[in-house]
Amino acid sequence: MPDPKRYGEVFDEFAETYDARRSGYPRELVEQALALARLAPGSRVVEVGPGTGKLTEELVACGLRIDAVEPGRKLIEVARRRVGESDLVRFHLGRFEEVPLPAESFAALFSATAFHWIDPTVGWRKAAGLLERDGTIALLAPISVRDETDGPAADELAAAFRRLIPDLAAERPEARDLVTICAGAEKRRANVSELWAWLAHPGLAIPEAATLFGPARLTSVPRVVEQTAAELWGLFETTSRYHRLDATVRAELQAETERIINRHGGRMRSTQLVTLVTAQRR
Repeated sequence: MPDPKRYGEVFDEFAETYDARRSGYPRELVEQALALARLAPGSRVVEVGPGTGKLTEELVACGLRIDAVEPGRKLIEVARRRVGESDLVRFHLGRFEEVPLPAESFAALFSATAFHWIDPTVGWRKAAGLLERDGTIALLAPISVRDETDGPAADELAAAFRRLIPDLAAERPEARDLVTICAGAEKRRANVSELWAWLAHPGLAIPEAATLFGPARLTSVPRVVEQTAAELWGLFETTSRYHRLDATVRAELQAETERIINRHGGRMRSTQLVTLVTAQRR
């Protein structure tokens, strides 16, 4: 696992770019999270790693009261602009592992494309300790899925990443079909951290999570993405993996990305699942 203190806070260096290029989260998935957690306007929740506030604004629109914990000062500035003058959000500058919050005071804990940066030996236990009895942890993230309607460019690009940056490519699972993803999730329901790790971040599972939370549930919304080489590379520039590459490898990978996508008509079609993993505190 990459050192969170080294890479998890790199996004603050390009907060505006991150905000412009990253996608938000489907309202329907957020509404399903609220229903599963039995939340209502006024419910108090924690958000871990709100970044530029793309999930935060959805939670505000639902009337939740949010304590948002974010280590990036510039990211918080962008998030404040996004949610406006709402008095429903209180931002805490700092790492989730270190920011003090009242125990057993929250109906739910949300984290969107951020919980993998939290030290798993601390994060799962702290999350459970902040939740009320039967409170819900709700983790969201987009993951790649292999769909038979996708073209060959996605497979060729994945192969290029494995060839040029094998160590970094190995940190994420290869795109799998929906049946495989769901079957693997079902086998891991007893431990929410194992299910979460199965989806996108191998190595983040800990046995203790099974004693802290009840059975996990996977909910998802498919999203089809079509991108030019420039659009795809622009998105890659907002990832930690990009910032861990030296200039020579970056240039080679960018050139290969352009060659592959341009060879297939100038646009690459790929499929994502925007996933939601929920579990209740025991």
